[in-house]
Amino acid sequence: MRAIRTQVVGRAFCSTANLGAGFDVFGLALNRYSDTVSARITPGKKIRIIVRGREGHNIPVEVGRNSAGPPALELAEKANLKKGLEIIVEKHVPQGLGLGSSGATAAACTKVLDVLLDLHLSNDELVRIASLGEQAVAGTAHADNVAASFLGGFAIVYDDPIRTISLKPPAGLAVAVATPQLPAQSEKTRKARKIIPEKISVQNAVLNVGRASAMAAAFAQGDIRMIGTGMNDEIAEPFRQHLIPGYQDVKRMGLEAGAAGVSISGAGPSLVALVDGNNQAPRSVAQAMVKAFARNNVRSTSFIARPALGATIVKES
Repeated sequence: MRAIRTQVVGRAFCSTANLGAGFDVFGLALNRYSDTVSARITPGKKIRIIVRGREGHNIPVEVGRNSAGPPALELAEKANLKKGLEIIVEKHVPQGLGLGSSGATAAACTKVLDVLLDLHLSNDELVRIASLGEQAVAGTAHADNVAASFLGGFAIVYDDPIRTISLKPPAGLAVAVATPQLPAQSEKTRKARKIIPEKISVQNAVLNVGRASAMAAAFAQGDIRMIGTGMNDEIAEPFRQHLIPGYQDVKRMGLEAGAAGVSISGAGPSLVALVDGNNQAPRSVAQAMVKAFARNNVRSTSFIARPALGATIVKES
C-alpha cells in the first residue's frame, strides 16, 4: 500500500525475558529505559540507519547487523516500497545488561514502519517480524524480549508461526533489578545461548512446564506470590549461573529480603526480582542483592521498575 505519512516516531521500553521457567517464552516490559525510533521515506531504494543517544556507541548501523534492519527490510518488501527509508534510533536502553536492548529497538522500529507504510499487520505478525532483528544480533530469532517491548505487560510467545498473548500484570507488582559491573563481552547473548544444551531430561522439562504454567495462571489471577514460584529454571540458569559471580548468594538474599522470585534477566548478567510492592519493600530487595554481590567482591548497581506499556507512536506527520 502507498504510505500516506512522511514521518513517524515511536518508542518501546526495555524488558526482562525468560523470568525463570519461561525460557524464550516469557517477557515483561519495564518502564526504566526506552528507545525511540523515527522513520521517513527517502528517494532511492537504500535503507539507512542512524544511531544516536547516550547508549548509541559501538552499535553497528549496517542493515544486516542492527536490530532495526531486518524488520525494516521485511516491512518494506511487504509494502512493495519502491523508495528508501531513513531510520533514526535514539538509543537509551543500555547494551549487554540482559534488559532487551536490541529487542526494544526492533519493537519500536516495527511499530513505526507498520504505521508509516500503512500495513496494519496483526500483532502476531509484527512480533515475528521484530524477532528478525534479534536474529541479526543474537543469531536466533527469539521473540520473548520483542514481544514484551511491542505488546507491553507480561508477554507469552508460543507456537510456530509465532502467536502471542499479553496479560496486564498485577497493580502491585514491582521489579528490582541488580546489575553486576562485569567486563563487557562481545556477542554476549550468542555465547549465553550456545552454552545451553540442545537436549534436557524429561524430568527437567516437566518441572519447567509446570512452573511456567503456574506463572502464566498467576499473572492472569494477579497472584504475585505464585508468580514467584515459576522463577526457578531447569533449562538455562543451571548453565548460565557460573557466568555471574555470587549468583546463588544474590538470589538467596533477594528472596530473604521479600522477593517473590529471583532469576537471571534474559542472558544476564542482571538479576531480576519480582516483588509484591503492596506488602514488601522493593528497595530493600534491591539493596539486599547489591549487598550479596559486594560479599562476592563484585560491584553492582540497582534500580526499581514497574511493568510498562507496549510500543507506542508518539508523532506522525
